[in-house]
This record gives sequence, structure tokens and C-alpha cells, in this order.
Amino acid sequence: MRTIGGLMLVMLAGQAQGQWYETTGQATIRNGDQAAARAQATEDAVKRALLFAGVSIRSVQQVTDGLLTQESTQVKSFGEIQQVQLVTERAHNGVFEVTIRADIFQTEPACPTLSYKKKLLITPFKLKLPEQAVVGELFELGKVSSKLFSDKLSEISQSSWPQQLNNPINGQNLSYQERQAVQQQYGARYILSATLDDVSLGETSGTNWQFWSNADRERFFHIDVALFDLVDERMVFQQKYQTSAIWSVRKSTALDPQYQRFWRTDYGKAAERILDAAVMDVEEAIRCEPLLADVKQVRQNQVLLSIGSAHGVKVGDSFTLIHRRELTDNFGNAQELLTLTPLVVQVTQLSHETAWAQSINNELLANIQAGDLASVAAQAETEENDSVFPEAQQ
Repeated sequence: MRTIGGLMLVMLAGQAQGQWYETTGQATIRNGDQAAARAQATEDAVKRALLFAGVSIRSVQQVTDGLLTQESTQVKSFGEIQQVQLVTERAHNGVFEVTIRADIFQTEPACPTLSYKKKLLITPFKLKLPEQAVVGELFELGKVSSKLFSDKLSEISQSSWPQQLNNPINGQNLSYQERQAVQQQYGARYILSATLDDVSLGETSGTNWQFWSNADRERFFHIDVALFDLVDERMVFQQKYQTSAIWSVRKSTALDPQYQRFWRTDYGKAAERILDAAVMDVEEAIRCEPLLADVKQVRQNQVLLSIGSAHGVKVGDSFTLIHRRELTDNFGNAQELLTLTPLVVQVTQLSHETAWAQSINNELLANIQAGDLASVAAQAETEENDSVFPEAQQ
């Protein structure tokens, strides 16, 4: 598997129209191919700079100006790369390291929740047709792919905090009470699942005359990734990815995806590239999603919130309080109704996953109770007319 090292980020003084970011990317050198490792490390460094700058990115397959030799980066209309410079590059202990400096200009302000991490549950990926995994004994491919996905997202993400689950959960199939239970147990609003739709073998590719081998065949890697919001019961992101590569391994040979040997094959490399693309898309999808925290305790003019330093919260951050009510229709179906209040609290104490916040005018929070919610103050103001707060429109 490609190893991505730690990030070094330096914000440098730039011209009025832009901001300089310096980042370092790393990639493992496979089979002595330093050119490929250099391209991957450079691509990683540029994407990291863009993510830290709050610029939305999409990977596109084309050759560019020599700085990126395998992928260029397409920037959406609210952000732009003015200039990218190669600072240093080196190969050391089987790893290629590239440091770049990018002048990134934002034409629109970043979303208010960009600096906060939303906790994201990642379930084990499933094989749609397990019998397709017989050749190569790839039965653990889904589970290993989800772990690799989680690790990659942890490395690059500024907007999500992934947590790997041991058992599969389909957020769309959960009842209201089950969704609430998952939120309370894990303190997470979002859940990501994926299905490997096709890992089958295709037609023979070329002719292999070696008596100890089977003919090379094409093998597919099709994956359907879905990101679900447990609070609003909506699909935040869903995308299908498809690729294929030559499978040149004998039918009787087992290639356990838990080991490096699998990921060093052409098929393993192709699968990893798909996971890289999906990680970037998920990060992009969740970066401006709302951040909601549960009110765990109320003490006169203070509340204990279910978010802390791990989410990127800092002392002095402001949150608007939201009433939470459960309504039941004539058929016994429960529905959640959120009502925006004028009450604003400011964080005074922090722990890893919780924060104490006090009303900014020392006003008593008599109408607030455990189970209510808190939202980033600026976010709540801009979303007053959104369906998340239906009663705020009245």
C-alpha cells in the first residue's frame, strides 16, 4: 500500500490576492520506480495544500507541466492555484518525498464549518458477490479496503474524523430510534458504507506461454460509495467508481489483501487509485456539512457539548442552541423537529470530545435541556431558512 507520511504545513506571507502554503507528500518506491513515486508524492502534496486552503478539488487524468506527471488538479470556481513551486525532493529508505509551495487564492470565503472535524463512521465494505473472490482468495478485500480508506481519510482530512466500525451498518435501513442510538453511542452524525459490486475476472488478455502460469486476464474493481446523514436521514454523497487491471496471478495462488503482496500487483495499484479518488470526493462532500453537537448537561448558564478538541473546537468558539423535539404522526412514525433559538454560548473549557460553553450574556438557559443541539453560530445564522430548522421560518 502507498504510505503517505506526515504533513508539514507552513503558511507564508504572500501577495494580497493569495496565500502561500508549503506541504510535504510521500509515496513508497515500488519496484525501483522512482518516477511513479515522485508523481504520487507530488500529487499528494498539492492536494494537501488545497485541502488546508479550503479549496475544493477534483482529480483529473491528464499530463501537466512536469510538476504533476500523472494527475493535474482542477480547482472549482471559488478557489484558484496561482502558482506551484517544487521546493525539494528526495528518495530515502524506500520512500520518495516531495515538498511543494503553492500560492492559492480564494475568491469566496470558506464555509463556517471548514475548520471543524465531523465524526464519520466507516463500516466494513461488503462484497456484493462473494463467489467472485474465490480466485485469489480475496474474501477480505472489502474489510481491508475500508480500513485503507479510513487510514487515507485520516491522513488528508481537515473536515472529518473517521472511526472504523467492526460490524456493517446500513444507515438507510435504520429506524428513527436506531439512528438516535447510533448517534448517542458513537457521537457521530455521518456513516459511510461501500459495496464492491464487481471483482470478477474478464476476458483473457494476450497469451501467456509459461507452463507454470495461467493466461493473464482482466479483473474488475467496481465500488459504490455512500455517505449518509443520520440526523437529516439523507444521502450526502453517493458515487460509483470503476476500474480494471491485468490479473497475472495463477488461479490457485492466494493473494490475501491484508498483505503488501496484493497491493503491489497491477490490480492492487488500480484498486488503491480508486480508493484515493473516493477519499478526496468524500472529504470534499463533508467539508461544508453542518456541525451539530448534543447538549449533554445544563448548569444554569452553562452547557456541556458533545464536541471537543478532537473536532477542532477552540476556547472562545461560539455556538447557537437548538431545541430538539420528537413528533409522532398518526401511523406511529417518529420525526425530529429542530427549532433555532436566539441563545448563543461560548466555549470556556475543553476536553478531547466535550466542551463546556457559557451564555455570552450570562443568561440562564432554563429552556435548554439535555438532548438539545448546538450549531456553529455563523452556520446557524446562514441556515435559518434551511429545512434543518423548519420552525425558524415561522
